[in-house]
Amino acid sequence: MKQRSRHALLVAAMWGAFVTAAQAEPHVVMISIDGLRPEVYRQPALLGIEVPNLLALGRNGISADRMIPVFPSVTYPAHTTLVTGTRPAEHRIVANFKEGMSWYLHARDIHSETLWQAARRAGLSTAIVTWPVSYGAEVDYLVPENLSFEVPNLPELIRKGSTPGLFEALEEKCGPVELSSFDALDAGKRLDPVTTCFAAEVIRAHQPNLLLVHFLDADHMQHYFGPNSQEAMRAFEQIDSSIGELMAATRAAGIAEETTFVIVGDHGFVPLHTHINVSAMLLASGFAELVDGKIRISPALSVSDFNGSAVYLRDPQDHETGARLEAALQAEIDRRYDGIVELIPASELERMGAFPEAAFALAAAPGFMLIATDMPRATLPSGTLKGMHGHRPELPEMATGFLASGPGIRKGIVIPLIRQVDVAPTVAELLGMQMDGALGLPLVGLFDGGDPGAGAGLDLPTDR
Repeated sequence: MKQRSRHALLVAAMWGAFVTAAQAEPHVVMISIDGLRPEVYRQPALLGIEVPNLLALGRNGISADRMIPVFPSVTYPAHTTLVTGTRPAEHRIVANFKEGMSWYLHARDIHSETLWQAARRAGLSTAIVTWPVSYGAEVDYLVPENLSFEVPNLPELIRKGSTPGLFEALEEKCGPVELSSFDALDAGKRLDPVTTCFAAEVIRAHQPNLLLVHFLDADHMQHYFGPNSQEAMRAFEQIDSSIGELMAATRAAGIAEETTFVIVGDHGFVPLHTHINVSAMLLASGFAELVDGKIRISPALSVSDFNGSAVYLRDPQDHETGARLEAALQAEIDRRYDGIVELIPASELERMGAFPEAAFALAAAPGFMLIATDMPRATLPSGTLKGMHGHRPELPEMATGFLASGPGIRKGIVIPLIRQVDVAPTVAELLGMQMDGALGLPLVGLFDGGDPGAGAGLDLPTDR
């Protein structure tokens, strides 16, 4: 009788713990490390770096050998895919820059439902501290990202875009904010500590169900000094330390046991040595002219000025001009740029979900970067830039990273790959909500126990 009583008490205690865990609100902190390459956490010793927090997250959760980015493999399209589960053609953040060198800043430019919108619809609290395309985002606690060039008072621009009173309250905790515009060498080095302190304070004070954070300096250092430079490696180490601070903040806030950390990247990196001038290619193809020693592109065209350059017709219905242009440029590529520049036709762009309405796009081989300058030269040295991305997403060098660790995530599992479009629906599943319109898939196989309805009655290995 006593044995049955002890057994009943044990069952009751176990059931009570289960109910408490089931009722605990989920929390997800998704941290983007700009320019994260898988070897940073796969082979840190080979790179000569120490990233104990990334390694611990991998040991205690899921780590991917590679995450396949979108095209072009650049920051703002990738980050928008990470929070929508759709491709640039659907969410419409097709490049870093909206026009000229003006970044996509405003969330209203996103045409797909975002994680923060789905979370609000599900009654969950949300926060953003430095995330692309987040001005005006419908979140409870907002400190948007602004990477504008040559602006005199960047903190003021960020304060104005933040939730009223939040920037000031965070500044009181973290100290006065001093930032450099994005063209400065120390832009990321100044911004990342502010992001760290602000995000940690938001966790401690508000415990949002969803928090999005973006760290910049590793990307900045890889651009300026090269992918494997000491400067880049130190930036990765500092970001790893920042992740440790955010993990500590969840413990201080009493939500560590309910928090899943999801670490993502946006693109890989390759060393850069040479710029290829798209304007000179158009000049040789008969679709530009030389005026006073400078190249003037045909007014019938426009060209996006970055790696993964898209070429647009001013009149999309002018199919005759489009056909002549594509044939002439392909002939010029075959003649002089074979192996280092590829023309991607509109049909393939549609399949890739990239550059809607473009006549075609151009992609450069690793080591080369496409630019559009009026200088009458086919190639130019890369100058201050020593590293680049933006290339075709299937190139091994463009692979980025993914780790996830926390309640419900399988432990110590290595997966070969994940697609960027799968991240948002997977995070949504962790938060118990649906993503409307996501093209990616929730990867329930990453969860401890997987999909509750999957594999019923099968005795499958658990890899545990």
